[in-house]
Amino acid sequence: MSLPRLAARLVLGYVGVVEGTAALIRFRERAAAFKTAAERAAALGRRLIVIGDPDAGMHTRLMRAYGCGDVCVDMNGCPKCPVTVVADITQGPIPDIADDSAVVFVSCVLEYVKDLDGALREIARMAGSPDNVFIVTVQPWTLTARLYPGARWRGTVDAAQSVTMQPVGLDEKLAITGALGLVLAAAFWPQSGRR
Repeated sequence: MSLPRLAARLVLGYVGVVEGTAALIRFRERAAAFKTAAERAAALGRRLIVIGDPDAGMHTRLMRAYGCGDVCVDMNGCPKCPVTVVADITQGPIPDIADDSAVVFVSCVLEYVKDLDGALREIARMAGSPDNVFIVTVQPWTLTARLYPGARWRGTVDAAQSVTMQPVGLDEKLAITGALGLVLAAAFWPQSGRR
């Protein structure tokens, strides 16, 4: 095996390990944040609102990291959740959820909304306080944050649930996709003249 081919395969292996590890870390973060959100909702006597279908992501279809809460709000609904509100969190008040009445759990949803500020306003409206908001994001340095279909934003959430996001541009997606394509070609392109 040639040195460039070996190097390309090592790079792909490294990327796979990093992305897989990031997915496992996200799984644990989601499970922990959901548990804390559920405990807070129970302690305050508030409903736990889950934003986004718990089974909508590629990884979450394999194994759930969190549940439906008391109400699941999703643009397409949630077939497995007993109480679902089909709504877009960027479009104003969610029906039947009063101001400052809930604990809100959001997992890897903000990356895909068209109007980030609108989504954050609605989350804040329902929760009333940052103490009642639990957000998990895709790690901004991963390929998943940049290349997952529909990804528009990447960023972080700090301990105070303050969200810092920046747009994922088409130029960034194309550059990363092109670089991955070159590495894949170098790793697996058929070698001519060999039998």
